[in-house]
Order: sequence, then C-alpha cells, then structure tokens
Amino acid sequence: MYQPMYAEYSYCSQIVEDDDKAQEMFQATVAAWLKHATSFENDISVSALFPIFTNEEMRGGSDFFFVTHGPSRSALGEFTEKMYALMGADDNMPEAPFECEDDSEAFQRVGPSSDDVQYDEFAVDYWPCTYDEGADPEKLRELQATFAKEHYANGAKGGYRFIYPGAGGPRGQGPDFWISAGAPGLAARGENSDIFWEKTYGSAAERGRWDHMSCDTPSTWYGYRLK
Repeated sequence: MYQPMYAEYSYCSQIVEDDDKAQEMFQATVAAWLKHATSFENDISVSALFPIFTNEEMRGGSDFFFVTHGPSRSALGEFTEKMYALMGADDNMPEAPFECEDDSEAFQRVGPSSDDVQYDEFAVDYWPCTYDEGADPEKLRELQATFAKEHYANGAKGGYRFIYPGAGGPRGQGPDFWISAGAPGLAARGENSDIFWEKTYGSAAERGRWDHMSCDTPSTWYGYRLK
C-alpha cells in the first residue's frame, strides 16, 4: 500500500538583487547541474519548490527549496558524492544566484495516487501533524489510504505521502510527521478541494483519521521537476 522513499531538502535564498539577472543565472545553473546529473546512471529525482500560500514561519526565512528523492539513503549519498566531484572538476560551472544554508533529510511513505504520471509541474500542500494520545500509526495510514482512494474515485487528481523528519529536522516540540498532498497544478488543487468538501468530507475513513492525529495549517508550494 505504501512505498518507502528517502528525501533530502535544501532551503535556499536568492542573493542577487536583480530578479531578471537572478532568473537568468538560475536557469544557467540548473542547466549545468542537470548536464552532470544525467551524465551517469542513477534513480534520483529533483524538484524546486516556490511558495504560494505561506508565511514567514512556514518559509523559515528561505525563498525556495530543492527536494531530492531516492530509493535509499545510500543511493542519495552516492548521487551527492558524484555530483560534488563532477561540479568541483567543472571550471565552467556557472555561479549560482542563491545560497542554501539549511539542509535536512526525511523518510517518506508514498501512498496511493490517482495515476502513475510524474508531473513536470505541481502544487503541493504540507500539513505538520502530531500523533494524538493512544494513536495507532498503522491504523492511521490505513484510514488515510482508504480516504485517499475514495477521494480519487470522486474525481480528485494527485497523490500524497507521510513524511517523517530525520537529520536536520525540527527538535523538541516539532511535528511528529508531515502529510503532503500533491496535485498537477493550482487548478487541479482547487478542484480537489471542491471535491473534498462536496463529496469526500465526512466519510468513515475521513473522520477516523482524526482519532489518531492532529494537524496544523498547511503551507502551499508550486514545484518544478528538474530531473
């Protein structure tokens, strides 16, 4: 029902004041990076996400972030080492218009989706969640999957996953996990919301989830698949 996935997040800020110049430099940097990333065999995917509905707390002081997904931590580590070596040896590597100061990793459980399409662009909501007292995480995932399948049967498009923070993640009173829900664009995200309130809301599985968790207000981001 759930597929394991590993992720690394890099939170970045623009350091070039001129937006047009920064955009030009960003495209050049990504093109050079992509040339190296596709020069050897790997199962890694990378996306860049930019804020849509967020506040300063949700952004954490960053302008955007990269997320890298891989089938294992060793695959991610091998990819990172190879990329460092390739870029370090590239005397023509463009200067980036941004700097990335905060990084973290997470384990993910990827749930059922409406289809198997990997979208080049997408909108995604992130909900920070905590387990309620007496929660059964396995039962929660089962209820979430049932609810999601009902939602897709009603016409919703996209997918979701549970995200469990690892190294570099929040300490102390931070979320126990996050739920992310992606859709193929802002229009699809809006349609999914309408379908939820008109058709899916209130089902036994939808209600049952809240016996196991509490979630805070989500942030919404728009993503571009780079690789």
